[in-house]
Amino acid sequence: MFRAILIVLTQTLAFSAAAESAKFMDGVWYGKGTFQMGDQISVCNDIMMKFSGDETTFVVREASMKCDGMNAQTFNEIDTFTIDKNGELTFQKGVAAQIKPGTKVGKVNGNRLTMLNPIDATKVDDIDMRLSGDTLVYTQIAGAAGVQPDYTLLAVLKKK
Repeated sequence: MFRAILIVLTQTLAFSAAAESAKFMDGVWYGKGTFQMGDQISVCNDIMMKFSGDETTFVVREASMKCDGMNAQTFNEIDTFTIDKNGELTFQKGVAAQIKPGTKVGKVNGNRLTMLNPIDATKVDDIDMRLSGDTLVYTQIAGAAGVQPDYTLLAVLKKK
C-alpha cells in the first residue's frame, strides 16, 4: 500500500514539474523561405529571427529578411509574453498597440508555439512556430479569415 502511494505521489510530482517552456525558441535562427503579399510571391534567401524563451517568458527580439524583388526588411520590435504552467501565452508589453496587456494570445505545447494576435476588428496575425529536430518551421498568415491574406511568411530556420 505504501509503495502504491509513493508511486502515485512520484508520478504526480513529475507531471506537475513538467510545465511548458519556450526554451526551444531561445536563440538566433537563420534560414530561407517565401513571402507573399497580394499576388506577389518572393523567395527569401536570407531570414534571421531572434527570440528569448524559458519557462515563464517568450520575447520576440528582432527579425530581418531579404527577399527577391523587395527591399531588405528589418524588424526591431520587441514583444514580451508570459507563459503560465499550462503553456498559455499572455501578451505583456511591446509594439503591438492593438493588443491590451494581459490578453491571452496563444499557447506553448511541447516544441510548438502558436499565437493568434489581433491586428484590428477583423484581421489577425496567425503565427505557428514548430521545432522539428534542429529545424524551426515558422508560418505567419496576416489578414481576415476566409479571404486572401494581406501577407504570409513561411521560413525554415536553423539555430546558429
